[in-house]
Amino acid sequence: MKRTIFLFFIFILTFSAFSQTVVNHRVSAGETIYAIAKKYDVKEKAIFDVNPNLKGKYLQIGQVITVPKKVKTIETVLILPETYKVEKGDTFYGISKKFNLSINEIQKLNPDLDSRDLKIGMIVQLKKKEEVVEVEQPTITPSENNVENQDVEEDLNAVDVIHVVKKGETLYRIARKYDTSVSKLQELNPNLDKTLPMNYQLVIRKGVQTENVEVVAVKDEEINEVENSSQVTLALADALILKSSEFLGVRYRSGGTTKAGFDCSGLMCTTFKEIDINLPRTSRDQANYGIKVKRKQAQKGDLIFFATNRRRTISHVGMITEVNGDEIKFIHSSTSSGVIISSLNEDYYKKRFVQINRVLK
Repeated sequence: MKRTIFLFFIFILTFSAFSQTVVNHRVSAGETIYAIAKKYDVKEKAIFDVNPNLKGKYLQIGQVITVPKKVKTIETVLILPETYKVEKGDTFYGISKKFNLSINEIQKLNPDLDSRDLKIGMIVQLKKKEEVVEVEQPTITPSENNVENQDVEEDLNAVDVIHVVKKGETLYRIARKYDTSVSKLQELNPNLDKTLPMNYQLVIRKGVQTENVEVVAVKDEEINEVENSSQVTLALADALILKSSEFLGVRYRSGGTTKAGFDCSGLMCTTFKEIDINLPRTSRDQANYGIKVKRKQAQKGDLIFFATNRRRTISHVGMITEVNGDEIKFIHSSTSSGVIISSLNEDYYKKRFVQINRVLK
């Protein structure tokens, strides 16, 4: 199927200005011009410039000197409009200054306009028109052999999908990211006012809560004891943790294996390639890779598996990053938050835990 993607070119110009003020500083015992300059984060020369009588003299206790101080003004943001209607007396030069563009940029955007013959009411283009790109998207049909469908690590209907708002984000941009509409987001977040505050937890999709989840984990008595790993193996685990940590915050993407987005098994495949281990592509197949170990023998670098779908079969995988007593922490790609570190003590994962596999030998 074809999906039409609109690419918008928005230019935002941010200006920060500095004004200079002064403060009167009373000299304390032992203070020097150097120490005072450090205290106010200014240059010694700046202090001497406003206190020329200090040159070559010693500071006296109680003496008052003037110290220049820079104060950053409030940041202002100019959003460039798409077009501008010519007014009386306008020239390309005047328009370029008004919108902080070069004359050359305006001429490129308006090849049919004669800069010497601007008339009132003419429309001047100030930014590129939206471009329409046709992208071929393969039609995906559910299949036992379809990797992406096999490896949606969590039951998408079981949990809410939450987006934590970042600075500068808009409802429109977030709606496009999750392939939904602004009206749908407003419906799911009725308490949201006109503003979209940073760090606001925006509901993208409401989950259908499943009760009485019962996943039968592999019993410890069914697994043979294993020897503790060598220092060399643990060093490899540290390398894997370092590699996977580079991806913290990367969004979830079904079938993804790059920084553009990961699914759970895709994150594991990319991570273990760092040490030339090629894992199977799905969490279900990865659960048959390596050897099963008892929970009490878990160590960093081990794979940890969960049954998060309604069939209660293995559908999610992570890698253990830390074992502290009874707590096991693991890195994974979650549908709701992307690549994060979670704890097996969290109720959601505690109820769905199945097994731990040792891949490093």
